[in-house]
Amino acid sequence: MSQASNKSIIPFAEQKPVASMRTVIIAVGLALSLGACATGSSPKSTGEQLSDRGNEIRDFGTVWSEGQARVEQAEQAIKKSDRTRAKAERDLERARKELAKAERQISDASASRAAALKHIETGRAQMGKAEADYAKTKAGPSAINPGDGGA
Repeated sequence: MSQASNKSIIPFAEQKPVASMRTVIIAVGLALSLGACATGSSPKSTGEQLSDRGNEIRDFGTVWSEGQARVEQAEQAIKKSDRTRAKAERDLERARKELAKAERQISDASASRAAALKHIETGRAQMGKAEADYAKTKAGPSAINPGDGGA
């Protein structure tokens, strides 16, 4: 029986390339089941028994094919998961580096702020000393003697 004639008999869900032995078993089972149209309660003929056996074998093949499809889907899901995880790990490593950089910047900024506060303190002390020295100089004797005439 050719592949074209199988397509008209086999349901759409089962129409996919399959191993030749499976195709032969299905074709024989279908031919026997279509050819054995006996009714009644008499014992099954050899043809009917072969047809039943072919149907059982077909069912095993169907279940196996469904299992194979699940395995393939799961393998694809694993590959996708592995790619996603690898990307996330790279992103995490970049984020850790950025975090370390930000922590260094915060530390450097804090050190700069502390140094600036120290400079403010030193500058204010210097200004206070200069004001005190000026006040002493201003309170002291005049730099010009009034009786000299300015020269």
